[in-house]
Amino acid sequence: SRCEGKIVAVWRIGLTLPKHSIGEFEALFNAHTVAVSMALVGDVDEFAESPDRLWRLYAYCADIIEHDAVMALVAETVARLSLKAPEIGSELVPNEDWAAKYERETSLLFAGRFVVHGDHLRPPPGRIALCINAGNAFGSGMHDSTRGCLLALDHIAAPCRVRNALDLGTGSGILAVAIAKCWDGGGMGRADILAADIDPTAVVVSEAVAEANGVAGSVRICQSDGFAAPEIGEGAPYDLICANILANPLRQMAPDFVHHLGPEGIAIISGLLVSQEAEVMESYTDTGLRIVDHVCLGDWVTLLLTH
Repeated sequence: SRCEGKIVAVWRIGLTLPKHSIGEFEALFNAHTVAVSMALVGDVDEFAESPDRLWRLYAYCADIIEHDAVMALVAETVARLSLKAPEIGSELVPNEDWAAKYERETSLLFAGRFVVHGDHLRPPPGRIALCINAGNAFGSGMHDSTRGCLLALDHIAAPCRVRNALDLGTGSGILAVAIAKCWDGGGMGRADILAADIDPTAVVVSEAVAEANGVAGSVRICQSDGFAAPEIGEGAPYDLICANILANPLRQMAPDFVHHLGPEGIAIISGLLVSQEAEVMESYTDTGLRIVDHVCLGDWVTLLLTH
């Protein structure tokens, strides 16, 4: 339900699965719901590495229409993977409950030279601070695919000068802000960043995030389905292209990366599972790009490519 445009209650879907089955459902929930969280089931050692340990995955849906669509996708995925019927439940919960709980439990996230924090936390000195509040529909930076992108940016920061960058599927704008703050006119040069997202609400959110982080002068934001917006073609070639999306659109956009990436440019792509890495890599190597590095965090992989 909504009040004056603000979500005041959400549907929460709970799904219990063994660790080895979580990846595809986590990707599904990240693509189609407002927020996602995960907790270990029972009194078990959190660091015991067992693919059969059970986790409870929660997805938060803005309304009953989104809830029903996600439940149908869950049923399809269970059938496709031939899983033993997992424990699934859903309930309507006040927005304040999950958002406040999520924010209370969210701590500082460190990724190389970057630290991600909310308004309620004070980042330590000596790091590049990215202020991204938890609980919004477009990501707080706590997901492994986002952290993988930040670690990839940290890896290339010293050797690479970036003057012109593109952030596709910007969401909350966290990667655009990270690029702007990393290449801010010091020894690594100053970057101008174009950030794009297919969702018009994400455009509004990322504009506010860029403003809050003091980089609105370096970051322009547009609505675009992939590389389709005219601004993206006009801004090419790019020294750096980041895309934290999902495996299928990443495969489809591989030729566009070649056309928009500068001769010595770097592409950072993420949002793909370990099981999807080989197929996505093939899509890019077939275009002539080559893999120069990768970051693997849990079930998620981030790839770095160049000509």
